[in-house]
Amino acid sequence: MSEEQETPQENKPIDLSKDQKPEPAPFQPWGNGPVTPPPFQQPPPFSQFGGGGFGQQNLPNATASLVLGILAIPACCFYGIFGLIFGVIAWILGAGDMKKYRFNPSLYTESSYKNAKAGKICGMIATILSALFIVMVILVIAGAIANPQMFDNFIKGLK
Repeated sequence: MSEEQETPQENKPIDLSKDQKPEPAPFQPWGNGPVTPPPFQQPPPFSQFGGGGFGQQNLPNATASLVLGILAIPACCFYGIFGLIFGVIAWILGAGDMKKYRFNPSLYTESSYKNAKAGKICGMIATILSALFIVMVILVIAGAIANPQMFDNFIKGLK
């Protein structure tokens, strides 16, 4: 090895007074042609990731909004608390993703926008149903406290 290869390159000033020719760039022989990548490095099929086209991605919370919105509707029956929690979260996540899509629709897929919209709508419905159920439970409890004799007669009538 030469002395230049053994020692690391130092920052030396370039002497422009000497007439030096730059080193020619390496070339590829004519006979080899372009190198194709092996098959395992080829790009993915067109619709594998999102289906809308290259460069489009799913909205980040669209699926979570849809799942929470769907879960919130039957959760309204559990005294309204779980339905209210899931519904509000689905509503917020769906609204945020819809706003992101409206700001830059070419960046996201339309199917994820529809999922976010459905999650928001399910969340709104579940929130309203849960609020109505909570109000009904509060009225029943208040009625039982205000008139316990009538509540006892009502319970006996159900048996």
